[in-house]
Amino acid sequence: MNGRAKVVVSMLIWGSVGIFGRLSGLSGLGVAFARVFLGALVLFMVIGLTRMELLRELPMIFRSNWKPLLGLGTALALNWAFLFTAFNYTTIANAVMVYYIAPILATLMSWRFLGETIDRKTLSLIILAFLGLILIMSGQEISFENRDFVGILLAFTAAFFYAMIPNLGRFLKEVDGKILTLSQLGIASFVLLPFVLLQDVGKPVWWTVLVLVLIHTVFALFLYMEGLKEVEVKDAALLSYLDPASAVVYAFLVFGEVPGTRTVIGGVLILLASALDALRR
Repeated sequence: MNGRAKVVVSMLIWGSVGIFGRLSGLSGLGVAFARVFLGALVLFMVIGLTRMELLRELPMIFRSNWKPLLGLGTALALNWAFLFTAFNYTTIANAVMVYYIAPILATLMSWRFLGETIDRKTLSLIILAFLGLILIMSGQEISFENRDFVGILLAFTAAFFYAMIPNLGRFLKEVDGKILTLSQLGIASFVLLPFVLLQDVGKPVWWTVLVLVLIHTVFALFLYMEGLKEVEVKDAALLSYLDPASAVVYAFLVFGEVPGTRTVIGGVLILLASALDALRR
């Protein structure tokens, strides 16, 4: 496959993550822990077999960068825990569309904490994205007894933690990508472990868990990173919107979920704002 095809396939795989999350028999917390723990285990074995010298450098790298690494792993853990829980509360379309406000939130964070400037065009895109979010939420009863409303809040919280990842990653540019990913997954595993031990996370349907770990976490990430070597960043950013689009189609085919008009229009506004922001950059 050429680079563009690799990115497309990885996005189409990631679009089905909500489907397999629901079929896994686990709670959102259980799915998140399975992905980070088993993903870390697989990656540790791969690095150990191919680049053992990287593992020897891991303690020194952690000592030098423990603060951003701890923040990155925690953000990943909470991101996935809230996202997979959202899939169990509301429709996949609602969760995915709201989740894709993350790039806009990342822009706001970089302005607030990293001193980046926001021009009028960026501000207009931020407003556009939040209008989309408000439109999606306006179709729901504002009550914590309303599962759709709770699911949307969970998806927005997941987007907040996801938006932290690229901002924290800027402090770790010198760290090897494989070690960075392994550290992130390992720390996320330790963050989620106490909650998993204290709660009933359900009985796993192991074939779906293995698909989530081996296909969605390891294979798709490898395919995406390989594709990025041959594709311009702006092209990869635009192709990433195959992820939410395919997620809506999969949800319709598997669960018969038909997104409402407000979800569609609001989702289009959020995705449009994020896509235009990616093009602008």
